Amino acid sequence: MTKIKHAPHLTESEKARNLMRWASKAYLATELRSELKNADAPGGHVGGISAATDGNYPYASLSLVCLDHDATPYMLLSDLADHSQNLVANAKAGMLFDGTAGYRDPLAGGRVTLVGSMTKVEDDRMLQRFLGRHPASKLYAGFKDFSLYKYTIDAAHLIGGFAKAIWVPSHELKLDCKNYQDLSKSEPSIVNHMNADHTDAINLIAETLLKLDKSQKWRMTGIDPEGWDLHNGHVHARCPFEQLVTDANSARNALVAQAKAARKTS
Repeated sequence: MTKIKHAPHLTESEKARNLMRWASKAYLATELRSELKNADAPGGHVGGISAATDGNYPYASLSLVCLDHDATPYMLLSDLADHSQNLVANAKAGMLFDGTAGYRDPLAGGRVTLVGSMTKVEDDRMLQRFLGRHPASKLYAGFKDFSLYKYTIDAAHLIGGFAKAIWVPSHELKLDCKNYQDLSKSEPSIVNHMNADHTDAINLIAETLLKLDKSQKWRMTGIDPEGWDLHNGHVHARCPFEQLVTDANSARNALVAQAKAARKTS
C-alpha cells in the first residue's frame, strides 16, 4: 500500500474513514478461550493455558477486509479458524487498520482502532463487493466453512501520528448513505463498464493523478460516494472524489472530470 495522504480539509472522522477505505487487510482482536476447541480440532488446539486459572486472552489475527459504502467493515472468515470460534462465544472484537506504510518511522503514520462486535451475515451484494476487491478469495468463498462477517462499529480511535489521537463516535465515523442507494445498486455495472471500455482512463488517472507505477495495469474494483478503488494484481490503491457522488450519473461526471484532469496533466 502506498503512503496515505489526507486532503487538508478533511475532518478527523473523514481522515479515519479515508484510512480505512485504503486498507485491504486489518487486524482482528478476539477473546481466546482454551476450552473452545478440542485437541484434535482443525488448526490445532491452544495448549498450556487454563481458563480456570489464567482466565481468557486477547487473540490477534490478520484478515482481508472490505468496507461497505458507509464504511462498515466485512471479512470472509473460515468457521474453523480460532478467531471465528472466539466470535461465536463472544462477538465483541477490536479491529486495527494500519496506515503506516511508506513512513520511515511507522509511529508517525496513521492507524484506526475500532471497538464493536462481529457477527456472521448473509449479504450477496457485500460478498460480491468483497470478491471484487479480493479476487483470489473466489478460490475458497464457496466452501461451506467460509462465511461473511459484518463488523458493527461502536467507536473508533484515530491516531494520526505522535500526540495526535482522538476518539470518534460511530455516528460520526460512518457515512450516512440513506440518499445514496442508487450508487450502491449501480456499482457492479459501473465497475464492469469502466474495466471493459475505459481501462485507458483508469491507467492514466493512476499514473498521473495518483503517481502509481506506470508499468502496471490497473483495474477498478469498487466505487463508493467518497471515491473508487483500484488494483493491479498486487497492490491496492484509492482515488478520492472531490465531492460526494450520489448516483450513477454523478459518478460518471466525477470520473470524466478526473480523466480530463489526468489528460491535461500528462
